[in-house]
Amino acid sequence: MKKVISLIAVLALVCFTTMVFAADAAKPAAPAAAAPAVKAEPVKAEAAKAAPKAEVVNGKIEKIDTVANTIVVKGKTITVKAEEIAKLKKGENVTVTLAAGTMNADKVVVHKTKHAAKKAAKKVEAPAAPAAKPAE
Repeated sequence: MKKVISLIAVLALVCFTTMVFAADAAKPAAPAAAAPAVKAEPVKAEAAKAAPKAEVVNGKIEKIDTVANTIVVKGKTITVKAEEIAKLKKGENVTVTLAAGTMNADKVVVHKTKHAAKKAAKKVEAPAAPAAKPAE
C-alpha cells in the first residue's frame, strides 16, 4: 500500500513540474518588444467599440426640479445645468443629448410646436395699442 501511495505522489509531482515547464516554454522571450506595438491598435479599436455612446432622448418635459437641477423626459430623470433649467418649461418638446454613460445632459434643444409658433406670430402681428378715435 505504501508503494502505491508513493508511486501516485511521484507521478503527481512529475505531472505538475511538466506543466510548469510547458507553460514557461510557451511564452516567447525575445520578440515580445515588437509584438505589443502591433497589438496596441486592435485593443484601442475594441476600447472604442466598447465605450458607451451618447444617448439621445426626445419627448415632452414631464417634471422639472430646480432644486436638484433635474428634468424628467419619458420617465428618465436627467441632470441639467442650472443655466439651462431656467430656460425650460414643463410640457415643452425637447431633445436631450446625454453625456456618454451618464444621465447628465450635454445638450438640450427645445422644439417649438406649430401651435406655439402661431401664437408667437400673432403676438408680433397684433398692434401694441388700438388707435384712439378722433372726437367728432
